[in-house]
Amino acid sequence: MAAFDLKGQIVNTGDQVSIIGVIQSVGSGSDGGVIIQPPLSASQFTALEEDIYTVEGTACGGAQGNTPTVGNDCTTRGIVTAISGNGNTATLSVQLPISGFIVSVPSGATYTTGA
Repeated sequence: MAAFDLKGQIVNTGDQVSIIGVIQSVGSGSDGGVIIQPPLSASQFTALEEDIYTVEGTACGGAQGNTPTVGNDCTTRGIVTAISGNGNTATLSVQLPISGFIVSVPSGATYTTGA
């Protein structure tokens, strides 16, 4: 078996993925943490505002009109560093681009964009 993303594509270590989720809380300041709830998971993860994209913005960060708002959908990009399990509930370890945080999310909460 293999890990599969939201569209059923195989996810491999080293692939770039986009993680979908809903913003649960927003910290203060430009480097405040944003807590995100991905689908298929009881666990949330934290990213920096600069790590996420929202519907409002064209690029990461508040200066680009990318205002994180509680309850809004968002996308976080990263590189898969490890995979545990199979199917769309396999756990992916994903390193975020700006913060460098490594977060754990189910593969079914991602879209694979390739290596």
